[in-house]
Amino acid sequence: MRPTRFLGIAAVATAAMVTAAACGGGGGGGGAKSSGTISVIMASYSSKSPPYWKDLVSRFEKANPKIHVNLRVIDWDTLLQQVPTMIQTKSYPDVLNFNAYSTFASAGLLRPAKQVLSPQVESDFVPSFLSSDSIHGTQYGIPWIASVRALGYNKQAFAKAGIKSPPATWAEMVTDAKKAQQAGYTGYCLPLGSEESQAEWSLWMWSNGGGWVTPSGQWSINSAKNLQAMSFLRQLANTDKVTEPNPGKTQRTAGCWASFSEGKVAMTEIMPLGTFQTSFMSKSKVKWASSPWPRSSMSVPEFTLGVQDVLEAFNKPGNTEMVKKFLDFVYQKSNYLKFVQNEGFLPTTKSADQALASNPVAGEGIKLLPKANFYPVTNPGWNKVQSAVQSQLGTAVEPGTNPGQVLSSLQQIAQSSG
Repeated sequence: MRPTRFLGIAAVATAAMVTAAACGGGGGGGGAKSSGTISVIMASYSSKSPPYWKDLVSRFEKANPKIHVNLRVIDWDTLLQQVPTMIQTKSYPDVLNFNAYSTFASAGLLRPAKQVLSPQVESDFVPSFLSSDSIHGTQYGIPWIASVRALGYNKQAFAKAGIKSPPATWAEMVTDAKKAQQAGYTGYCLPLGSEESQAEWSLWMWSNGGGWVTPSGQWSINSAKNLQAMSFLRQLANTDKVTEPNPGKTQRTAGCWASFSEGKVAMTEIMPLGTFQTSFMSKSKVKWASSPWPRSSMSVPEFTLGVQDVLEAFNKPGNTEMVKKFLDFVYQKSNYLKFVQNEGFLPTTKSADQALASNPVAGEGIKLLPKANFYPVTNPGWNKVQSAVQSQLGTAVEPGTNPGQVLSSLQQIAQSSG
């Protein structure tokens, strides 16, 4: 689960729309075949990903000897670079594991999920994911894995600073961060660098009742509530000085998570499962816990940021039956459970949720999913907006800059993108 790092997908996908129409558009099976070869590209989340997929494909081909799977498992950085080239050269796979789909769907490149999912698989998905996987009522994204965000806190730092419980409001957070700073810790590590600033910024917007878009779907990045949230972050960094130096260039993993795992940080945004746990905290001596995100006031509803990666089926002639059989196999409970447990993510199916509900870490994340807010991924302009936020948002907390101008610039980019 990684952020999108490129521009221009919308233009490339639009240029490919003619080809999609020639291949049958968003219509039916186009002479669906039950034998042949399908191309499958999966993202590599860890060293466990390639052997998992090699084993699964081997078992699938043994159970379905008339179907051959041309499998590629690609690390995220390479995948983010290669997908635009795949689209531009019309080298579409049959199945792609990615973190964006709306631009492709809007260009007519994807099949509706209903065409490639059996009723059993389709009905097993957690409902809260489906609205962000659908455009105008048609589902194109197929929920794959998920994560939520929470406030992570260092129990030892809290004890040393005399903090008895995690903060529920912004005011409490400032007080606690100052106490932790006085006790020798970074009070709050604020990652507004290019890695995943869109996630950090989402949490602060939503915690003040703001957001990316209005209820009617209009972009609202430079709204009054969002400007208040940015002013609060500037206060943390420049007035209270309870953050790390230069938060506008601090990355989430190499910066905040690494420092947290080393016991230098009292509070930061975390992903209770996934990379945070498996790569940073599994060998750390820090005793930690997580809590809901602090809000500007208790009148703001409790929430979390939900992030998901999806599978998507490209609209290639005759592939529906083979793709459906493959996805049926992938989402078999034992196969799917093994993947999410290997990688440390939250599942997107109800059957897997039930199986993991008693897990002390996964269970807490599963409880948060019904309260999850999501990025506006159904808007075809989201890819471009996210990239602009990652490259520009951090400047808004730098001393001497005008945060309103930064947010207005991002608003203009959003409005010109869709």
